[in-house]
Amino acid sequence: MADAAPRGSGVSRLGRDTLPHGRGRASDTLGWTPLPSDVALRQVIFVLRHGERAPVRTRMQTATPPIPLRWNFCHTSHEFDKAVLRLAEGEKDGVPSRAMIQRRIEVACPGTEPAPGAPGDCLLGELTDLGRMSMLQLGRAMRRLYVDKLHFLPERLAASDEAMVYFRSTDMRRTAQSLDQVITGLMDPFLGQPGTLVPHVFIRNITEENMLPNPRTCGRLAQLMRTFAKEAAVVYNPKLAQLDESIAPHNNGKGPRVDGQPRLSGLVDTARAAAAHGIDAPAPFLDEKAMGLMEEAVVHEWFAGFANQNEQEALQYRRLATGDFFASLYGSFAHRIRLGERDPSRLRVYLGHDATLVGILHTLECFNGKWPSFGSALSMELLEKESGDGAYVRCRYGDEPLVVPGCSAPGKHYPGRPEICTLAAFREVVVDRLRHPDNVSVQEECNLLAEH
Repeated sequence: MADAAPRGSGVSRLGRDTLPHGRGRASDTLGWTPLPSDVALRQVIFVLRHGERAPVRTRMQTATPPIPLRWNFCHTSHEFDKAVLRLAEGEKDGVPSRAMIQRRIEVACPGTEPAPGAPGDCLLGELTDLGRMSMLQLGRAMRRLYVDKLHFLPERLAASDEAMVYFRSTDMRRTAQSLDQVITGLMDPFLGQPGTLVPHVFIRNITEENMLPNPRTCGRLAQLMRTFAKEAAVVYNPKLAQLDESIAPHNNGKGPRVDGQPRLSGLVDTARAAAAHGIDAPAPFLDEKAMGLMEEAVVHEWFAGFANQNEQEALQYRRLATGDFFASLYGSFAHRIRLGERDPSRLRVYLGHDATLVGILHTLECFNGKWPSFGSALSMELLEKESGDGAYVRCRYGDEPLVVPGCSAPGKHYPGRPEICTLAAFREVVVDRLRHPDNVSVQEECNLLAEH
């Protein structure tokens, strides 16, 4: 393999001249621009990455300057009221009520007695106060646009409006808490008032999760992911050697390697998390050229399968990684157009991860090779002609409109607006192209090919 050209790439294979430039962070306006006068907004889908968090592992404690072992940025989550089940004396059943419970981190270093950490210390990977605020602001931006400006959603979501909104998170604390903050921003100041909708957040078991590539339930996808991780090491480890002299003093004497200990992805993640919280990172991780090379290697390790140079293999990877999720997103749009006002669904918010957004962007052929920022947002707006004779989809990544290559041909987008795909062209890209040529289901393909 060392002598072979890489099979994959971190950047989408098509439409490179129209790729977005940023990392998906949206402004207060969400990048919204006026629609053509003859179309109306029918439904909106947001797919979000969780907010800023602490690193998921401890790394670079001996660097100069060292990355802190304890991150004291999680005061809010420790002070929240918690819903608990309490029983009055003599009752056999109870109902959730509010109780003030303070959570503290316990530190258990080898050779020492366990001791309480400082108030506000974060668990590894925990959503920080900054992450909570970022997601709250994103929810407020949704409210300003879709409630205050466009009047697409009512000012106050009543209990009877339950079918109007849908909220879903992966089964991770930081994504669920991020979604809580988005909902709070969207529904304030009415959240919790009598008669106001009590929003439901849907969470799936990991065995049923399709919001991100799930190698646990797909043997073939696990094989492919391992293949591209190994390829990334073969292709990039020799290139990364040029950084050994600058990185090794901050990494226990080790140069950066895709498959190193710690892995390159962990070093980059820690540096990004530190930067987001204003923590000084070692100088090499502030160098744009060095970070660019390291990020390129990690993007290849994680996502090159989406951009495999073999088109059929790339389609298989996308089908196994994101096919079911994308089919559900399109299905929601198609259902709304088919039923019209009989379908009350207007807003759907999915809270996921970097891999969630990259998978979608790659399937749209719109991934620019840049790792999504914390709190990044991808929106999809379903539009319909007022006359009822045409439906469209407009996508944005952060504030940037996405020009989907599969919608570029005449007749596949709104005239003069290449960023507004016809719904039929959108379906071709996210459903039809991903369909197995023999109509084998995703799970059947996972199980059949895992044996080879």
